[in-house]
Amino acid sequence: MEQKPGMLISVIHRKAHQRMASKLKGYDIDAGQFFFLRYLFKNQGITQEEMAKNLYLDKATVSKGIKKLEQLGYITRNINSEDKRKNCVYPNEKAILIRENMDRFHNEIRDYLFHALNKEEYRQLGKILKKIVDHIV
Repeated sequence: MEQKPGMLISVIHRKAHQRMASKLKGYDIDAGQFFFLRYLFKNQGITQEEMAKNLYLDKATVSKGIKKLEQLGYITRNINSEDKRKNCVYPNEKAILIRENMDRFHNEIRDYLFHALNKEEYRQLGKILKKIVDHIV
């Protein structure tokens, strides 16, 4: 029986979240907040609006995730000096202390999900998924 791509993508998403949840026990963050933290490590000082645009998310989702990370003490929001209506987001010391673990978790989950693919198949999968995302956003 042929498996439909949408169902397969759903299985991958679900398995990734299950694996991530088990890795994140003790950090008080979920997979979505993990995703935000990893993004902020590489994009320190980005505004919430830019995050939403770059991650293909709505502003409310980003705002909720950032607020939770701030409450947990992982990030700091500062008012943008050029536009007082915007907040720039930075990982703080607490986040930096767990960065190495977060990077390791990311690599372990990526390897778990894609170990059956060789480098060329992985690259092709990325291109195909990017094509779909570009079409729908």
